[in-house]
Amino acid sequence: MIENVAIQAGQPEIGVVHEIVQHALRSAATASTVNSAIDVLGEALLELERLVVLKKSLTH
Repeated sequence: MIENVAIQAGQPEIGVVHEIVQHALRSAATASTVNSAIDVLGEALLELERLVVLKKSLTH
């Protein structure tokens, strides 16, 4: 399934988002079943949500 993508110092946030999305799309495209593809995409959405929450907590 999708790996957690660490936020690296100096890496633009959009780059992290792009990496998460691209990894999810590649993984979903090669998934063995439709349900597996849906799971991969769902995990990517959760990872993006965690990224937004983390950024929000760092800015407040």
